Amino acid sequence: MRLIDPGLNKNSEFIKVGQKAMLDYAAKVKGIPQNALTEVMFGMATTAHILGGCKMGKNSVQGVINDRMQLHGYANFYVLDGSMIQANPGVNPSLTITAMSEYAMSMIDVKPGHTQKTLEELMFSHNSI
Repeated sequence: MRLIDPGLNKNSEFIKVGQKAMLDYAAKVKGIPQNALTEVMFGMATTAHILGGCKMGKNSVQGVINDRMQLHGYANFYVLDGSMIQANPGVNPSLTITAMSEYAMSMIDVKPGHTQKTLEELMFSHNSI
């Protein structure tokens, strides 16, 4: 059971437009509309983030990707989505995915004959108004 302080703002477990969409679609396809048990019994919204599937390991026996998010056995093939995260962090994983992707991209060498600007150079390269 979860205690909720009535003075605190919280995310609603019931989203009116979502409920209407579910009921309308169920009627259209002759389905049975249902809510999640946690929403009905405990007032807790249910969300899902698809994670895992590409375990990190030192080689293809231990995992699918290495510590630079490269797929074992394939040159220049990177996994940069939620499948590289093996456990639910308990919050929306979008910033974790972004940070891991930025890290992986920072490990890629600059193409010969090209230059790479630093973040500071990119930030200050445009004239400000």
